Amino acid sequence: MIQDNATVGGIVPMFNAEQTIGATLASICRQTYQVLDIVVVDDGSTDGSASIATAYAEKDQRILSYLRTRRG
Repeated sequence: MIQDNATVGGIVPMFNAEQTIGATLASICRQTYQVLDIVVVDDGSTDGSASIATAYAEKDQRILSYLRTRRG
């Protein structure tokens, strides 16, 4: 059971996830537990997934979008 003042953290790894990242982040944001820290780690995507994750991070302060060059 999660304590009332506890923060739940999640890491979402991403590479070329344009088709799914929006739905993934929307689902996380709809959770009833609101004290969330979500870190999206983009591994050098070449599609539009980075811009989608960044847009979510701009709208929701619980999300941090971290972009890096491709490392695999």
